[in-house]
Amino acid sequence: MGAHARDSDDLARMLYWTADKRLDWDAVTVGPEVGVEPEQVERAVGRLAELGLLVPAPDMDPGYVPARPEQALMRLLSLEEQILEEARSRLASSRDLVGALMRNFPMQSRADKGAHIELLLSGDEVNCFIESRADGLRYRQLAMHPGGAPPQELVDEMVLRDTEVLSRGVEIKALYPHHIARTEYVRDYLTEVTHQGGSIRLAPYLPIRMIVVDDQLAILPIDPKDSSKGAFAIQSSEVARSLVEIFDFHWHSASAFPEGCEGESFGRFSLTSQEQAIVRMLAMGAKDESVARQLSISPRTLSRIVSALLDRLGVQSRFQAAVQLTRAGLLDTREK
Repeated sequence: MGAHARDSDDLARMLYWTADKRLDWDAVTVGPEVGVEPEQVERAVGRLAELGLLVPAPDMDPGYVPARPEQALMRLLSLEEQILEEARSRLASSRDLVGALMRNFPMQSRADKGAHIELLLSGDEVNCFIESRADGLRYRQLAMHPGGAPPQELVDEMVLRDTEVLSRGVEIKALYPHHIARTEYVRDYLTEVTHQGGSIRLAPYLPIRMIVVDDQLAILPIDPKDSSKGAFAIQSSEVARSLVEIFDFHWHSASAFPEGCEGESFGRFSLTSQEQAIVRMLAMGAKDESVARQLSISPRTLSRIVSALLDRLGVQSRFQAAVQLTRAGLLDTREK
């Protein structure tokens, strides 16, 4: 304990043992009496109140009344018991919620009737789970992959797995963001899957990572912003049906690979796929941080791209750019 803290505690003890004689606890009054600064008096009084040795009494002249040490201790224990009881109540409530979840969505690895959830707590667990389910694929797999390019070793595994699945006559449909096709090894993978009979489309924006297997099993990230944290594997036709609707919505507005890799021209404007993604997401109200994360670029890079685009369009603001691009047809999201 430092000298400053010791002085404060010494002053607090002195004030407490003379409490029954005090007529005023005002720091301006007490300070000159004991030869200390008013700030030290305030700290000492606050310390006594914190320990429960002074109890606020607004209707009395000093504003406080002293309490016996045993009374202060009993108040402290009572407060701790109250906090403990509240914690027990919250724990009981949480236990009830977990029990309800387990009854309605039992967590297990095997498929059965009803809805089941399995927690996959890392990226490696997710990849192993997908690998283990490949042999059981019967008729189709839908996949949506936003964000940046996966590691090359994972893409190599995907080539082998998807080629084997397609050879059995299983349908594979996958959505990727436009920018990902500019990564050479990813583009090679997309080309090979397409050559083997898979269907690949590219979109300017994808909302969430997902895989739907045979319209029965859905794999969704625990944290949509960080797929390395694992995923939920949900065996439920109802959940899968909803995700299929989301997938189909984005599928119908996406461009076929490889045609969708090139920039599109709208009137006199020609935009790259990255610029298309940026203006469409910004037009939908996405924040700069979200757009940068979806495209795997830094906020500073995003700012430079937007500034360059404004210069090319000859406008001063994003609103003016949106007007120009809407007139040119870029922000018309209806299926062509």
